[in-house]
Amino acid sequence: MPFPVDKKVCSGWAKDLPKGGNTIIYTSCMYQIEPAVGMFLKFLPSISSFKGLMPLARLVKPSRSQLDRAYKILNNIVKALEKSGIKPSYLYEEEPYSGAILLEMGFLEEFGEYAKKVVSLFKEKGVRKIITVDPHTHNALTRYQEFVKHDLEIVNYLELVNYTKKVEGEFTIHDSCLYSRFLGLREKYRGLIEKSGIKLVEDEMITGKDTSSCCGGPLGPVDLKVSEKIAENRAKDLEKLSKKLLVVCPICYVTLLPHFKGEIMDIAEVIF
Repeated sequence: MPFPVDKKVCSGWAKDLPKGGNTIIYTSCMYQIEPAVGMFLKFLPSISSFKGLMPLARLVKPSRSQLDRAYKILNNIVKALEKSGIKPSYLYEEEPYSGAILLEMGFLEEFGEYAKKVVSLFKEKGVRKIITVDPHTHNALTRYQEFVKHDLEIVNYLELVNYTKKVEGEFTIHDSCLYSRFLGLREKYRGLIEKSGIKLVEDEMITGKDTSSCCGGPLGPVDLKVSEKIAENRAKDLEKLSKKLLVVCPICYVTLLPHFKGEIMDIAEVIF
């Protein structure tokens, strides 16, 4: 993990899923721990004063309400998969982190070495198909092949679900840069949103594929102040369209939440 985490925090959402198996849902603990990342970044400048990093596991952790929200999202995704005929297993506390932060900060050699360890673990557990639930994890796993040859099938839950609830109302949307521009999933989640009955309020200069801006979140470990300024500007643009905002990424949610003067919800909270 990017910082010490109680693994029970990561696995506490799942109660009835089979353990192990050849098809797993893979969270990389992203939805669960992302609300605490901002707190970790504030500790980062003074981290050398800690006698070991384990005390951070007690200091840097999501609140109960943040965890409840994350757990609801993950269970909604499982429900949508099951209603679409897919019943995944889960590795519970043996689930590894994807290594996405190494990739996104440019530590490619370290990312490659880490990828080999994760692939080895998946093979040891008999995993053949991995269902990801967030863009950063999905991107990291699809990049593994550049560093270690494997026959794991990597698929995102958005590619598999066809079930949605019926929902009324208007929202605008903040796209994940990875889903939208690099991973080819923009039309997948837009199709699910449309199927649910939601009307998206959009503007080509604000929500267009090539013209929308990043939330600023991935820049946080490098420059927190610049990251927050980008988030503030992005939130102001989105507020021009609607006071109700949909996101498809836990990093986008956490980054925009302090700046968006309205309601922000993950699509998995709303349409499943």
